[in-house]
Amino acid sequence: MSRPSSTPTPYPLTETAQGYAFTTDAGEAYVLYYSPAVDYFPGLAVGEYAAMFGFMRVVAEGLHTDDITPDYDPRIKPTVLQELAHFFQDERRVLTFVCQDGKRQRAAYRHRLFGRWFREANEAHLIRHVVSEANGLYATLIYLNTNPFADELRHQLPTLEDKLNHMMGQSLE
Repeated sequence: MSRPSSTPTPYPLTETAQGYAFTTDAGEAYVLYYSPAVDYFPGLAVGEYAAMFGFMRVVAEGLHTDDITPDYDPRIKPTVLQELAHFFQDERRVLTFVCQDGKRQRAAYRHRLFGRWFREANEAHLIRHVVSEANGLYATLIYLNTNPFADELRHQLPTLEDKLNHMMGQSLE
């Protein structure tokens, strides 16, 4: 698929120990990362293909990512979407994305932003299920419509919501 010339160019990613790093034209450093999500899918075959996706700005020691909000950068969105397209080259993969509130209570905003990115970029090949939108926890499950575990995932959605709320509640305490 070719990008229209008006679409900003993604930043180049560098693989690091933390994940995939990039630096914006303004000098802001970010990292995209994955972690295993098998615990959210107990007893399910899809568990071995499940990952939690994270995306964060890297800030100087002693600062919190919510302390300063950088200016809008139109190249961040295509950078994230390009990496997610790479992730989904294996159609068995499942992505769990969780937005949690930080100091500035921005989880709902981030959840809506990534939802909009998903809708704008989706070519009807991805399925997105919001599994939680409560108590400062916003969780989304994303997989390809050709995923061989799609039926299993749809049947497990209520259980996944309970599991996410329980596990994330423990990590917030």
